[in-house]
Amino acid sequence: MASLSGQAHKRNAHGELISTIKMKAPVCLIKNTVEDGKAKLVVNPEAITILSKIHQPVVVVSIVGLYRTGKSYLMNKLAGAQKGFSLGATVQSKTKGIWMWCVPHPTNTNHTLVLLDTEGLGDVEKGDSRNDVWIFSLAVLLSSALVYNSKGTIDQDAMDKLKFVWEITELIKVKTEDNEDEEAEFSSHFPIFIWAVRDFHLALNIDGKQVSEDEYLENALKLKDSVKTTKDEAYNRPRECIRMYFGKRKCFLFPFPTISEKHLQKLEEVDDNELNDNFVAQSKKFCDYIFQNAEVKGLKEVLTLTGAQLGDLATIYTEAISSSNVACMEDAVISLADKENKVAIQKAAQLYEERMKEVTLPTETLDNFLGKSQKCEAEARALFLKKSFKDKDQKFLIQFMEHLVNKKQEFIAKNEKKSREVCWAIIRKHSADFEKALPARKYMERGGYAKFKKDLKAIEDKYNKERGKGVKAEEVLQEYMKSKKDAEINILKEDNSLSQKEKDEEEAKTRKKCEEMEKKMQELEEVKQKLMVEAQNNCNEETVKKLTEKMEEERHFMAVKMEKIINDKEKERELLLQQGLERQARMFHEQIADLKKQRDTPDFGVLNPVIRPIAAGIRGFLGLFEP
Repeated sequence: MASLSGQAHKRNAHGELISTIKMKAPVCLIKNTVEDGKAKLVVNPEAITILSKIHQPVVVVSIVGLYRTGKSYLMNKLAGAQKGFSLGATVQSKTKGIWMWCVPHPTNTNHTLVLLDTEGLGDVEKGDSRNDVWIFSLAVLLSSALVYNSKGTIDQDAMDKLKFVWEITELIKVKTEDNEDEEAEFSSHFPIFIWAVRDFHLALNIDGKQVSEDEYLENALKLKDSVKTTKDEAYNRPRECIRMYFGKRKCFLFPFPTISEKHLQKLEEVDDNELNDNFVAQSKKFCDYIFQNAEVKGLKEVLTLTGAQLGDLATIYTEAISSSNVACMEDAVISLADKENKVAIQKAAQLYEERMKEVTLPTETLDNFLGKSQKCEAEARALFLKKSFKDKDQKFLIQFMEHLVNKKQEFIAKNEKKSREVCWAIIRKHSADFEKALPARKYMERGGYAKFKKDLKAIEDKYNKERGKGVKAEEVLQEYMKSKKDAEINILKEDNSLSQKEKDEEEAKTRKKCEEMEKKMQELEEVKQKLMVEAQNNCNEETVKKLTEKMEEERHFMAVKMEKIINDKEKERELLLQQGLERQARMFHEQIADLKKQRDTPDFGVLNPVIRPIAAGIRGFLGLFEP
C-alpha cells in the first residue's frame, strides 16, 4: 500500500475541500497483465483512490522512450527527490506499465504535479508488440507534457524508434463519427513535446554554423524533398507526424552524467557534486522549463482537470484501449461529463444547504430570508458552473436549478415553522392569565365584554412589541384573534350592560373584523408569492447572465488556443516552403484551412451552445412556487 508523507485539508473560495497530497513513493497507475494468454492493461485501484483525493488542477508530465535510457532519473529530478522511480542497473527493464508519483507543484500554488514514468519501449521480454503503442498512446492522452527520452543522437535510428507517433493515430480518435479533419485536430489535444537526448557528445555544429538545441531538433525533423521510394516515405513519416501533431517542441541535450561506471549503476545514490557539472545544470534547466511551460491538463471541453478527473480519464482510456484498441476522446469526455455534472449538482446543492444552515431562523421578514438565500444561491451557482462541462441542452443545469428550488422551499418551510413556534410561545407567555380566565367564566358578568376586549387588546399590544417573531408574526396573531371569535360572541351575549342593539352592532363588527382578517391573510399570501416569484426571476436572470459569461470565457479561451495552433502550423508551412517542400507545405495549408473553417463556425468555442432555450427552461421554474 502506498504511503503519503503529508495530506492537508483546506477549503477554497467555493467551500470545496482541497487535499494537498505528497506521496512518499510512486505507485503503479496502469498495470501490464495477461488474461487468457493475451496482454491487457488495467488501472490500479490504489492509484485511482489517491487521485480521487486530489481536487486541485493537475499538471501531468509523462516520459516515454526505450528501456534502460535513464527515464526514471529525470522523473525523480522533477519530483525533487534523489530516489523514487526505480532506475535499475541491469539490462532488464524495471518499470512495468505506467507508474505515478503525485507531488505539490514546485512553482504553481494549489496545483499538483503528476509524474508518469512509462514502461520502456522495445523491451524484448514483453512478448506483445502492441503493448508499446498502448503505453505510448496513454502517455499522450493523459499528459500536459510528453518527454521522449533517447540516447546518443537524433539520427534515423532514433526516428525509427518513434514509429509509435504515427501508430497512435490508429488508436486515438477525436470524435465518435468519422471525421476527415481529424488529423488537423490532433494538435489541439496533444501535449507539448520535449525530446531529451542522453549521453550526447557531438558538437552543436551544422554546415559549419553553431546551432542551438532546438535548431538541432528542427534540423533532424527536416523532410526529404521528393518521396520516390518506401524508404523515403519511412524517413519522412515520423518527422511529418511530430511536426504535425506537436506544435510546441523543445530539445534538451544531456552530456554523460559521469565517467564512473560505478556511479552510473547507482545514479540515485550519487550526489550532484559527484556528477558532471554540465549534466547537473542541464537537468535543472530541463526541470525549470517543464515547471514553467507544462500547463494544467485539460481537454477541449474541460479547461482544467483535477486529480479525481484524471483518475476517471485514465480508467476510461485504459479500458477503451484494452477492450477495443481504440480510445475516443469524445466518448471519454461524454462519460466524464456525465459523472462530473452529477457530482456538480450534488456539491453545489450541498454548499447551498451548508450556507443556509448558518442563517439564524426565523428571519424577521421574507425579504430578509430571500436576500440571504440569494447570496447562498450565488455561491452554489458559481460552484456548479465551475464544475460542470459539456452540459448538452443544459439538462444538468436545469436539474441543479430544480434541486435548488426544492431546497429553498424546504428552508422557507423551516423558517416559517420556526417563526410559528416563536410566535405561539410569545402568545402563550402574554395570554396565560387570559386563557385561565376564559374557562373560569370571569368575563361572563355585567361589563365583562369590555374587560374581555381590553385584555385581548393588551395581549396584542404586548405581542407586537416583541422582536424576533419572524415571517409568520402577523399570521399567528390573526389566527389567535380569530380563535377567540366564538368566545367573544358568547361573552357579548351574556353581558347585560349592553342593549340588544349594541350587542347586534358589536357582533356585526366582530364578524366583519374576521372577514377583514381572512382578506388580510389572503393578501399576505399573495405578497409572499409575488416576492418569491420575483426572487426566483432574479435568480434565473442571474443564472442566464453567469452562464453567458462562462460561455464567453470559454469562447475566448478556445479562440486563443486555436489561434496559437493555426500560427504554429503557419510557421511550419512557411518553413517547408522555404525548404522547397511544396507537397508537405500543402498538407499544412489544408489543415490550416480546416482549422480556420472550424474557428469561423457560429458555435466555435461555445462548449454549452444552447442559451435561449435554457433561459426559457429556467424561467419555467416559476410554476413551482404556485400554492
